[in-house]
Amino acid sequence: MDKCIINPELDCIGSAKVAVLTERVERLEEWRDKSSKFHNDFYDWQRTQIARDARLDEQLKTMIADISKVLAWQESQQAKPAKRWDAITDKIVWAVLAAVIAFLLGRIGL
Repeated sequence: MDKCIINPELDCIGSAKVAVLTERVERLEEWRDKSSKFHNDFYDWQRTQIARDARLDEQLKTMIADISKVLAWQESQQAKPAKRWDAITDKIVWAVLAAVIAFLLGRIGL
């Protein structure tokens, strides 16, 4: 390839340029292949992240619902002693009222 096709006695002036261009084309094709692989890997990773985020969102929704149930249960448990105390004081008030009414009725003679 160092000699001219038209006149084999002369050196080919385009062979050096062809070699440079051939190397450049090979590097560009290599870069294109690497770039394509990078993009495919990146999009695979991105799809994985989207799926992971969807799973995490679902887990968070479940956790929020469970926390709401636990808080409702805790509030009802904390309210029980207050309800019990209210019931006891209510019974004591009725007992005292019944005793006072019985005493008054006993004084009147009924």
